[in-house]
Amino acid sequence: MFRTSLLTALLCVSSGCARVSTVPVRYVVGSADAPTFRVSQGKGTAILLVNEETGASAASMGVLELQAGAGVPEHLHERSVEMLYVEEGGAEMTIEGRMLPVKQGDAVYIPAGTLHSARIPEGAPRFRAVQVYVGPGPEQRFRQGEPVKPAASAP
Repeated sequence: MFRTSLLTALLCVSSGCARVSTVPVRYVVGSADAPTFRVSQGKGTAILLVNEETGASAASMGVLELQAGAGVPEHLHERSVEMLYVEEGGAEMTIEGRMLPVKQGDAVYIPAGTLHSARIPEGAPRFRAVQVYVGPGPEQRFRQGEPVKPAASAP
């Protein structure tokens, strides 16, 4: 036990995550148990699956769904890498001033501190992507949206 705790602490400090979760780890989080919020002026939803509230201290994962005409304004995450896996639809992403179309099956990597935005063209099908932040925290901005479904109690 001591050896595992020491190794975890050393890895965490050396990788810059210097915080250890005090929340019990939920190894499996179903989407039915995760809080969901309206985003992008009501044209989308964000499902917050795994994050510090579920005991994940090094990364977070959620699902972002956006309808045609929705967008994510230009922003950056100072200390967090963002990765997306596009499950459905497509988007026009701008990363570091470069417009890059993304479509179903694409993976997107956005380094920490990189300006980026996204737009779903009018008439396009729904966009759905798994969203991962290495260095959790940025997903908390979705909580500013109207709750669609509160989180279920942990088992």
